[in-house]
Amino acid sequence: RSLMQEESKRSHTCVLVLSLILIVAGFGLSAGGLFSPSWQVVDIREFRAQHHHGLWLDCTRPERHLASIDKSFASEQPLHCTYKFDYSASQVIDENIENIDINSAAGESEHHQFFGWHKAVLIFMIFSLLFSALALCCGICAPCNGGCAVIYAILVAISLFLGLVGDAIFFFAAHRVDSRFVTGLVGTYEQKIGIAFYLHLGGSLIQLFAFIVSTIYSYQILRRSDGSHGLPLRELAPLYGSRIRETMA
Repeated sequence: RSLMQEESKRSHTCVLVLSLILIVAGFGLSAGGLFSPSWQVVDIREFRAQHHHGLWLDCTRPERHLASIDKSFASEQPLHCTYKFDYSASQVIDENIENIDINSAAGESEHHQFFGWHKAVLIFMIFSLLFSALALCCGICAPCNGGCAVIYAILVAISLFLGLVGDAIFFFAAHRVDSRFVTGLVGTYEQKIGIAFYLHLGGSLIQLFAFIVSTIYSYQILRRSDGSHGLPLRELAPLYGSRIRETMA
């Protein structure tokens, strides 16, 4: 029986470690996507620049072209970034939009504004990361208490839900016409969803697997605790029976 208990503890530990590793991996991918500006990417050829529109950060990468061949070297150029909540940057954006008839950059400047859906996505994703961190702390304490194991699975579920809601809000908002297309002086350019969204979505999917594994672990812990509480009664049953026989004798 002791050998079976040791094997059971090892299997429980493996399941817990796997779920914790998944949470850490999902947290890293989600945080990397959140801090990246490449949520929407558009190559505006008339400006010879590649624009990255993020949730709270916007960046521009100038492109250099050779005259002999039509090839750009955007990857060699550094990104020049501004914060959406920067007052000086927003003041320039407002000035560009006011002069939209004579300013060719006004159409692109509209995408540097801090819209409500940006804030909503940020709120959901930040809280998702916070609950993921709380779940990680609670998961470390789960072997000591069955209640912590249940709370651990619940926190992972909440983190998963908030992350998926943030991804869904961004996906639908990014496909609106006013957000999807950028108007230049001579042309209209379509923004593509960048690598940051796929990073965060990958983190959310990993959180889904972490939730499944954490649920299995919490079930195992509760089952083990129920078995441990029931064991002394079964072991003491013959003693009760022997006492009854002695009194009857």
